[in-house]
Amino acid sequence: MSVAARRSGWAVFWLVVAIAAAWFLTDSFRFIAAREAPAGETLWGRCVWYFAHVALAIPVLLIAPLQFAATLRTRWPVLHRVLGRFYLAASLLAGVFAVHLGRTIATPETQVPLTLFALVWIGFVLIAWQAARLRRFDLHRGFVTRATALALSFVWVRMMAAGDGLLLGFVENIELRAATRGWLSFVLPLLVVEAWLSWWPAAKPLFARRPD
Repeated sequence: MSVAARRSGWAVFWLVVAIAAAWFLTDSFRFIAAREAPAGETLWGRCVWYFAHVALAIPVLLIAPLQFAATLRTRWPVLHRVLGRFYLAASLLAGVFAVHLGRTIATPETQVPLTLFALVWIGFVLIAWQAARLRRFDLHRGFVTRATALALSFVWVRMMAAGDGLLLGFVENIELRAATRGWLSFVLPLLVVEAWLSWWPAAKPLFARRPD
């Protein structure tokens, strides 16, 4: 694949993700404004945490495509570092809020996947930050890629919910279906990223054509 085709493919990918994310973010803010808090729930207890978590997704979404652009890294390295700090800080805070939301969500079947997702996300962000500090940019890029795949889980899970009947129609129990979406929304992108970063590079030489 040529460099131009690869760049065009990534541009289309980020455009689709941005459109979907903008739609789902708007829907999330509408949900926050319209929802009726259940008995015993305080404003600080959940609503503020949820609003902050969703709001922090905005800089994560806006900065991610720029950080993956090789042109920005090579021509404006200072800007890349400044945006990277904002990106990782926003991701870290969003992950902390996500831990609280996962632990307190009203649907018990999704508590474990949401909380585990948040903890793994925080771990990736911290490793990416430390790798950049130590100038281990190979590790930094890998863990930023992993963190971004998880950061976009709110897009993946809503896409799966939109096509729920097609993807998970065989799961008749509604609670089990929601739990399955919760797991798949971060396990699937993580598997794809690991295959791209680790598994395929390791396996490719094993299946390469050998000279006779």
